[in-house]
Amino acid sequence: MREKRFEILEGLPPYGPMYIPITTDNELFFSEGYVVRFFKSDGTDWVANFKPGWSNYYGIFDYPDNDTIIVIAGGQGYVMSTENETPKSSFGIAINNVIQRNDGSLICADDTHILLLDYQSGEFWESDRISWDGIRDLKLDENIVQGQSFDPTNSIKPWADFSVDLNSKEIHGGSFQETLKNNPHLEVNKTGLIKEKQHDEKKKRWWKIW
Repeated sequence: MREKRFEILEGLPPYGPMYIPITTDNELFFSEGYVVRFFKSDGTDWVANFKPGWSNYYGIFDYPDNDTIIVIAGGQGYVMSTENETPKSSFGIAINNVIQRNDGSLICADDTHILLLDYQSGEFWESDRISWDGIRDLKLDENIVQGQSFDPTNSIKPWADFSVDLNSKEIHGGSFQETLKNNPHLEVNKTGLIKEKQHDEKKKRWWKIW
């Protein structure tokens, strides 16, 4: 039986050592957020107060073999170790749905993108933009993620089907991608806005988590 590595608390402890504010920018955070107690290997513990992101999704996924715990606080993802009181890294900010594959990998969705945290490689991948503003009915069929994306320009059928192949990373459908497909003179700049196409620039989509 594995030792207990964390405990979700109902609120900030009224006594004991001061909690540790956890944010993406190291700024102090004193409001009550997502409060989690971590248990170190030496028998001591510490309390983290995670600053939430922009959604109502909260969850914790434990990977003891890598001494990694993924905390998603109000849509903001934090990659933690029980031993360290600062995040290894962070991702997302408005995650509102998570599916965990059998191998431990996480498929996350916000209102515009699909995000994959690959358990085997420890890498994190973010798709190109799929939706204008909204993803629903997310499901996983083997290595294919399917769902619907919101299209504010279509009053008759505002939700467009999409799929993402997690092996090839190819996107099929999706309201935002269909707009680009139907307007080949347009492209997306680094801030996610559509502009007139000027040159072909590839964006790095992979980075290491552990």
